[in-house]
Amino acid sequence: MENINEQLQTTKTISMTQQNEHFDFKNVPDWYVVCFNNNCPMRENCLRFLAGSHVPEEIEAVRCVTSSTLKDGQCRWLDTKKKVVNAIGFSRLFQNVLKKDFTPMREAITKYLHGPKAYYEYKRGERQLTPQQQQWIKNLVKSYGYDWEVPFDGKVETYVYGMRPLSAPVFYL
Repeated sequence: MENINEQLQTTKTISMTQQNEHFDFKNVPDWYVVCFNNNCPMRENCLRFLAGSHVPEEIEAVRCVTSSTLKDGQCRWLDTKKKVVNAIGFSRLFQNVLKKDFTPMREAITKYLHGPKAYYEYKRGERQLTPQQQQWIKNLVKSYGYDWEVPFDGKVETYVYGMRPLSAPVFYL
């Protein structure tokens, strides 16, 4: 458990950008519905509009809402911009864990993250850990009596993509 503070200081932080800076359309889920309504009064706070305004030229078709979704200045499809800080990887998590705690902790995390394949993808940083997942892991570590901060490999600020309203019909041609 020596030098735990030194190890924690080596966690890299992937650049946390301003809200509209360097928006990368590659991060938009393929199921996400975008918006192109330039006349919408809510467009400045809408993630769907931000995503729609960053569709790369080489993409010819995307799922989008129509301008008819805007009624009386309101839109049922409004997805307010919200960012969270996700963790990337936890390759150093077990460095300061006692041997007797390693297996039960790893098994608990594996079960929580829905199996070995997902566990290793999260561990290697191929998937990002949400704030809720980070907190669960922190609580698990604390429940074993450890009082150090969980050493995630990195952090990244990312948008939260909301789902479509359940009451809205979607038609596919």
